[in-house]
Amino acid sequence: MLFASTACSGSDEEPEKKPKHSAALTALSRACGGIFDKETVAEVLARPKGKSLERGAQVEGAVDGAADAGRFLGEEMDWSRPSKSTCFVDGESGGSAEIDITFGWWPGPLPPKDAKPGESAVFVAKEGSSELLVDCRRTDLAESGKKGAILRGVITDRVGLSSNASAKLLIASARKVAEGLKCENQLTFPDPPERQKGLK
Repeated sequence: MLFASTACSGSDEEPEKKPKHSAALTALSRACGGIFDKETVAEVLARPKGKSLERGAQVEGAVDGAADAGRFLGEEMDWSRPSKSTCFVDGESGGSAEIDITFGWWPGPLPPKDAKPGESAVFVAKEGSSELLVDCRRTDLAESGKKGAILRGVITDRVGLSSNASAKLLIASARKVAEGLKCENQLTFPDPPERQKGLK
């Protein structure tokens, strides 16, 4: 079984042999509220850096950080506030996160620039740090005389995921964030970029 990490105590019989990172591995397919589908799990583990997640991953924060982030962002529409982490997945040995997803408010046009008719989000592929811009409207949070803000999700990827996998993770997270945020408008997300063999 494939596993990622949560807190766990050492053995009562041999406490001195407690692992350096006291954490129980969580299956990658169950990490971060279940946003990793089978194809994405397979892609992660096929990458050289993804091998560190073969036995599982260390997951920091809430079991479903995206829903928690939605509630946090629903308190105030302020793009000066730090973005909220929704998924922080690390290898068993610890260190820098192999995959880190954050969401926060961001100044921008509504709907997002380059959004296709009928869609309320735009995926922007970038090397190592792609983003999803979402037209989540909360008029009760917008301050009078100020421009509206856009919901921005960013995935920092040290594994080397395809644009398809990055988009799927961001969209799955955004759905959960929007649920906690209670967007006033109905959100329609774009299809992830098609997976192309040998290309990102």
